[in-house]
Amino acid sequence: MNDLLFWKVWSPSERRMAVGTFLVLILALAFLIWKCMDPLGNVVRWNVVSELSETTAVVDVLQLGQWQYGISTPTHLVTESFMSSVMEVDAMTVYLFWIGALAGLSLVLAALTTMPRFWYLAGTILFILFLAFARLETLRVFGAENRLLFLIATASYGGLSYYFHAFRPDIGIASRIAGMIGVSVLLAALVGFGSSAPVPALTAAAYSFPLWLVAAMLFLLVSATEIMAGFVWLSTSGETGKGRSGLVQFIVISVLYLLLLLLIYLQNTRQIDWNVTLVSPFYLALASGILGIWGFKRRADSTQGVIPFRSAGFWLYMGLFVIAASFAGLMAGTANDPVLETLEDTVVQGQLAMGLLFLFYVLVNFWEVFKQKLAVYKVLYKPLRFGLTQTRLFGFAGLVVLFSMQRLLPLNQAIAGYFNELGDLHATTEEFTLAEQYYKLALQQEFQNHKSNYALASIALKQGDRNAAAYYFRQALLKNPSPQAYAGLSGILVQESLFFDAVYSLQEGLRRFPANGELLNNLGMLYSKTNVADSAYYYLDLAKSNAARPEIPATNLLAILAKNTGSGLLDSLAASSEKRDYLSWQANWLAVQNIRQQFHKEDFNRKAVPGDSLLSVSSLAYLLNYATNQAAFDSLPATLLPRLAVKNPMLSQDLSLAALYPQFYSGNKLKALETLTAWTAEEGEKSDLYHKILGHWLLQLGLYDKAIEALSPVEGIEGSLGMAVANALSNKKEIAVVLLDKAQEKAKNPALEQLKQALFAGVRPKSATDSLFAVMSKSPSLQNIQNAVRTNPFDARIISAASEFYRSKKQTKEAYQLVLDALRYNEYAPELWEQYALLSLEQGLLGQAKEGEQKVMQYALPAGYQQFLTHYQPMRALIEKQRAEF
Repeated sequence: MNDLLFWKVWSPSERRMAVGTFLVLILALAFLIWKCMDPLGNVVRWNVVSELSETTAVVDVLQLGQWQYGISTPTHLVTESFMSSVMEVDAMTVYLFWIGALAGLSLVLAALTTMPRFWYLAGTILFILFLAFARLETLRVFGAENRLLFLIATASYGGLSYYFHAFRPDIGIASRIAGMIGVSVLLAALVGFGSSAPVPALTAAAYSFPLWLVAAMLFLLVSATEIMAGFVWLSTSGETGKGRSGLVQFIVISVLYLLLLLLIYLQNTRQIDWNVTLVSPFYLALASGILGIWGFKRRADSTQGVIPFRSAGFWLYMGLFVIAASFAGLMAGTANDPVLETLEDTVVQGQLAMGLLFLFYVLVNFWEVFKQKLAVYKVLYKPLRFGLTQTRLFGFAGLVVLFSMQRLLPLNQAIAGYFNELGDLHATTEEFTLAEQYYKLALQQEFQNHKSNYALASIALKQGDRNAAAYYFRQALLKNPSPQAYAGLSGILVQESLFFDAVYSLQEGLRRFPANGELLNNLGMLYSKTNVADSAYYYLDLAKSNAARPEIPATNLLAILAKNTGSGLLDSLAASSEKRDYLSWQANWLAVQNIRQQFHKEDFNRKAVPGDSLLSVSSLAYLLNYATNQAAFDSLPATLLPRLAVKNPMLSQDLSLAALYPQFYSGNKLKALETLTAWTAEEGEKSDLYHKILGHWLLQLGLYDKAIEALSPVEGIEGSLGMAVANALSNKKEIAVVLLDKAQEKAKNPALEQLKQALFAGVRPKSATDSLFAVMSKSPSLQNIQNAVRTNPFDARIISAASEFYRSKKQTKEAYQLVLDALRYNEYAPELWEQYALLSLEQGLLGQAKEGEQKVMQYALPAGYQQFLTHYQPMRALIEKQRAEF
């Protein structure tokens, strides 16, 4: 247990610093794991592109017995596809890298100050050389490119470290580390506040790339034999590891481990293609790094004081570990795949070469110790014949040989990664010409690397060069294909009208990534555009099960069902659909409900109206469909949509038309009719639509003559049927027969014959007006009258009764306004003119009263006119007498 928790015997300050160091390492490893989960996803996002389309639905219905007359009006559908974004570096990734890198660097520099003079000076000089190569002048601290920051950094780090090393060797490691961290924080603050570079953190990271790469590779090589050392401990510690079985176990495990490394090496170098997922080099590096925390202690103890573990070795190793994890996290966070491959090659080939030599080292030195059934791990770094330094030198030589067998590809990949970082820097500052040159330099080192090709495609897209973008997307697919590159390529092909090429590209992508929901969704949407509904449904259904955002393929499924499914099947599928809190899905759900003629109360989604009132495709579709589907239940869109129309002038006509539906069905019918009437007077592409909506609304209100007038310009079967229904209901059945016969000649339809029979049988449309009139006649309360008037403000019976009610309450003005409003669309009703004449008399308007009396005489039957005169003449005579007396 003391060997495991070695820091327990240290001083309190050392223990606290050790715990803090472990915490920093854990955070650095968490950063690395987070960024390695989806490296490309760190710089390329899946954007959603929404498209608006129209289909027809019948939301206005006039029921005539078993037959109904409806008109087709637009209902709106949203379809959505995934589009991979251009490549952009996340600033937070760079900041997190610097936190870890500076913490690790502070640990390493603090550890150097406790080492012998030779190693201290060698390490310090090497660090200063790397600082010089980091081109700190590019940060332009204090506004100019000069060496001032380099001199300040060299003086700060070098001066403090020399002070600790030469003058205060008595100071504990905790204080040394705190001092180095303080210098790092001060320099970071100086750069943060004093640099005039556009992105100082990324600039510093890009130009200091060699320092961090060398430190990371050094750590990977230092820890390369730790797994083999762990096998020695596993084979010779405890009762089960003693004896010859320990030697056999060690040899068997080691040979299997080296064979695994060989297979990974052969697969990575494309010498075998078994299509088998082996152990990731990431896990090998992580395992060797963690084992090295304890393994390096035994190695440091064997150096005879050159690297004392407590004062130097532990902090040096942990510092390099933190730097390696932070640097690898940065490379994964910027999707710099050539550098990641360099690190993977260093892990695999380093462990293979050094592990093979380490196996030789163990067997040559400790064969007899194994045979004596002793704990070999305790003397592992006390060789008897072949030295550890020789083993490492030969192992490093083996690594060089393996790299040379690849024509130094890992080195070329590292150089490509350096140019990629510089390209990222200039792409971020929008210096695209310079960024393009650096990415092309990277391609000269490794032409198949995904990072450079995708970045060049991104620059081409920003500059509007789709041909170049398509070329680089194809290049990105050569070695390390990605769903994002396939999506980017297919998107360009669609824009170039190369539909089948786009389909083939997505199919190829799905062969590589069969469970990628974004590609499945896009392929399904491509098939939907060719009306191959079965294939579209198949791929979208798969996408719903695999996509990170299943609500998007679910939205598309609703759109396809709405366009391509019969009413019976649509009812069944809609009933089984899972409701989703996603605006586009809700827009399509309302469209499906419109098509199904299902009008039930739905809650309004407040998210449909953004804070700036600028509508997206999904917001627009939702609002338009909600206004028509919920017209009878919610009057909010009647006031909301006109306000939004002001903010969205390009959409104002659609929004204004949709606003009329709740205005008509649950608001002010007169206002809706007046607005729509004014639109019908204008010539335009939507003139037919306005006429037939207006005609249908007038039919619903029983204003048949007005409906005939509105429907007469409407061409096609809808206009003919509407005219026939309006004429039949206004007792002009001969005209209705002629219209229906003409319609039957154009298209034979048994339903037309049924309609003719229904109209001749005297079938009248069912209306809430009749029931409400009965209620108000039986119980003439203010509430009942208001309900009836709101339902049909033009019905002569209702308005006459309401007028009588208001007159009895001495509310002449209210009654007069009701009658005036009704007369705007029902000027042939004698009952309304009777009220108009009587109300005019009550207000002393004899001229208007005379006009009303003449209209009654014109439109009423003789008996009705005589009955009216019995009320009208005495009132008029009385008023004239009073005026004469006055």
